[in-house]
Amino acid sequence: MKFLRFILPAILLLTLWNCQRDGIVEPQIGIYVQGPGEEVAKADVGEVSPSNAAESLLHDMRIWVFTSDGHQKITSLNIAQSQLPAAGRTRRYVVPVSREFAAQRPDVDVFVLANGYVIGSSLNENSNWDEVNDAVLSGSNFGISIPVRTVDPAYGLPMTGVGRGLQIQMEEPVMRVETVRLIRAVSKVRYVFCRMKDDEQHDEISVDRITLNGGLIPQNEYLFTGSLPYAIAPGGYVAEPLSTDGPATLAQNETPEKLVYAGQDAQSYKRLLDDAISDGLLTDAGTIYLRESDKMLTGYVSYTVNGVSHTRNFTMANPGDFARNHSWTLYGYFLSGRNLQLAINAQPWDYNVQHVDFSNQSIQATQFVVDDTTADVTEPEHDHFDVRLRAGVSARGHLYITTPVSGKLMIQPIGDAPSFIVTPDIADIDPTVNAGRIDIEIRRNPDAEGDQTGKHITLSFTVESGEREIDANTELLNGKVYRFIL
Repeated sequence: MKFLRFILPAILLLTLWNCQRDGIVEPQIGIYVQGPGEEVAKADVGEVSPSNAAESLLHDMRIWVFTSDGHQKITSLNIAQSQLPAAGRTRRYVVPVSREFAAQRPDVDVFVLANGYVIGSSLNENSNWDEVNDAVLSGSNFGISIPVRTVDPAYGLPMTGVGRGLQIQMEEPVMRVETVRLIRAVSKVRYVFCRMKDDEQHDEISVDRITLNGGLIPQNEYLFTGSLPYAIAPGGYVAEPLSTDGPATLAQNETPEKLVYAGQDAQSYKRLLDDAISDGLLTDAGTIYLRESDKMLTGYVSYTVNGVSHTRNFTMANPGDFARNHSWTLYGYFLSGRNLQLAINAQPWDYNVQHVDFSNQSIQATQFVVDDTTADVTEPEHDHFDVRLRAGVSARGHLYITTPVSGKLMIQPIGDAPSFIVTPDIADIDPTVNAGRIDIEIRRNPDAEGDQTGKHITLSFTVESGEREIDANTELLNGKVYRFIL
């Protein structure tokens, strides 16, 4: 049986290799990245979408793939900003593998780091498994000494994802592994305050300072988590507390108790607070982005009522409430009697997690190839081909596309489209028919009037799958340009 488990995948791969003359490429794994985009995220109960678009932006991304046993690097990919997935869209990146790897299919470890520049990451294409696995967030990076209170939209927030011991699954004619989640590697604290509307007593009330106690934020946090939701590295905790100045004035609210969390879903609660701030009923006292912690955050609020100073302590409910990608809200409000009430709410930051998905639900395809026996093909520039149609002869090309199954490949002429006929313009994606091969014919339109000499088009490819529309030019052209000329 062991022999059969090895030889059957090998026979399948050998068949694929022998088909290279028909357009099948060397073994590879397709990596699919779903781009961030609040407009396509459906919030579940207990999860909140970000209030600041900069909190979800992707600026750069690097992916490493290693064997789980022996930690040998298979590949690393540096995804340029121009190649990042658009909001709400999925984009494919190719990881080529050796024939030996494809035959043996060892388990793999996949690491993903996005927005590494914001933390000064030194990881690169030459980093080995130990360097990647042991990388930490430390020092002034989202720590206490230089607290991060706003997100620079030019750099965003660090995001990571890891999958260890992932099995390679063989699905003719591609390989894949399970999804790796990409989430923020930090969490945030938000302070909001108000006071009951005071028409008669005219009390002087101020929030002077909000302080997080020391010894709670770790000196070092691993970039990549393990089995726990957080990954605290050795080195202890920062001893210094973190203080934030209170707001200059407090919004007045006739019913401040209505802003206390009351069991509604987190999206609705966040919207409730944001609307209250917009309506002048609540004061935003600031946000801080920090390394995660496995401890319960504690602290105190210093405030003054009619010249008399007071303090009120606060604490999180549970350890782990400040694990990475969590949002913690401290709501303080003054009722009649000038007493400060504190309400605390900790939730997962949002549903807007990106997925690095080795999935057969996105595009798996080979590049479009023109048959140079059907037209005169030249390459005046690198990867730019002129395809001149011969009199009375159609130019032909083909590609292989196997997923998304039951999707539609849309083929659109760009340029002097009325001068040409492109067949087909829509094709079904079905790997069971001719291994997913789609033949494309480009010919002169006999009904086009006037001199057509020099008229030209290029082709653009799009895949429709359900309600999704995916740009397929990267997969099918990979930077190549074919210009069909009459």
